[in-house]
Amino acid sequence: MTTTTIQQVRAWGVHLYTAIGGVVGMFALFSAADGNIRQAFVLLFVSVIIDATDGILARRFQVRVVLPDFDGAMIDNVIDILTFVWIPIFIMWHEALLPSNMWLIVPMISGLYAYGQVNMKTADSFFLGFPSYWNIVALYLFWLQPNDVIAVLFVVIPAILTFIPTRYLYPSKNYVFWRVTWALGIIWFVMVFGLLTQPTANPTLVLISLFYPIYYMVMSFYIEWRVRQSQMA
Repeated sequence: MTTTTIQQVRAWGVHLYTAIGGVVGMFALFSAADGNIRQAFVLLFVSVIIDATDGILARRFQVRVVLPDFDGAMIDNVIDILTFVWIPIFIMWHEALLPSNMWLIVPMISGLYAYGQVNMKTADSFFLGFPSYWNIVALYLFWLQPNDVIAVLFVVIPAILTFIPTRYLYPSKNYVFWRVTWALGIIWFVMVFGLLTQPTANPTLVLISLFYPIYYMVMSFYIEWRVRQSQMA
């Protein structure tokens, strides 16, 4: 094969890899509909792994340059809103994780707003506003089963943060603190998968696993503060 043909095969391979994330996401939905919530979350997090790595491959093989008439980013957004917004909301409804179904409107509206923004991602490669990690919110609601007030706060606070234009870490693209973020993220993923293999997740380990979401939020707020301080200087 010529160099150009090899490049095209690689580029289409990356697009196929991205598309597999959507297939995995749909099977997560099927599992959730069948009541197999732990399996649904496992599949959702497999799709997250694909989502976290396909962009790296796309940049490595210059997919936009090789296949300029095919937009992998559009496929990625379609899959993301399925796996980060709609399926987690479906799980929240299916498992009655909120005191009223009306509260489901909160992540619905904030998720649609997030993906409707032209500048959802900043020029310096950060997410702008809470990046619709409703899969993580749904996971901890499922594990912790908090009281009604805490459950509502679990969806209201991230939703409010969606509308506040502050920077959030984008680990697969932005290299700020990337070594620490990736190292802690891998540890967290291993913990999550381990807990999801248990018929009943160990509550102590569930609480310990919160280290990564807390790290992610604190570090994102710190970066926003640092950027604002530099702009004021």
